[in-house]
Amino acid sequence: MKHWIAGLSLVVALVVTGCDTVNHSQLQVLPPPTERGTPAVATVPAAERMAVKQVLTEIAVKHRFEDRTELSLIPETVCSFAQPDVKYPVRIVAWVTKDRISIDLIQKPPSTGETIAYRNLRDEIMSALNKQFGTRVKMIHKMDQATGGPAAP
Repeated sequence: MKHWIAGLSLVVALVVTGCDTVNHSQLQVLPPPTERGTPAVATVPAAERMAVKQVLTEIAVKHRFEDRTELSLIPETVCSFAQPDVKYPVRIVAWVTKDRISIDLIQKPPSTGETIAYRNLRDEIMSALNKQFGTRVKMIHKMDQATGGPAAP
């Protein structure tokens, strides 16, 4: 009986205090389609890296994010931005994964679920990247996301 009560109190404590959740979305700019007989390029061209950086920099400046690219420990970082001085900051990190660019949007929210600010920022990034790269921009399902990029804040 004592074990049952102890287990129940643990469950109640977890429910009351909440779980430690992180909102994480990953977008990828896929490589351009190759012509028949042309071998696929295993790297991302500098022009594409610069285009992604320009799009994300414009959005980051508009929303007063800090540029943290120089502080990034992630190999092949294209750019990295974070909100300063807010209770639940959002981070944007773009990095090269083999033949594509992955863009991670991360926030540790006050409660379960996406905040409106997080959702709006993700939509704005998707829209801007779609204008630049069209159908090559994809939202990646959690189970298929590239790994090796940024960790949660």
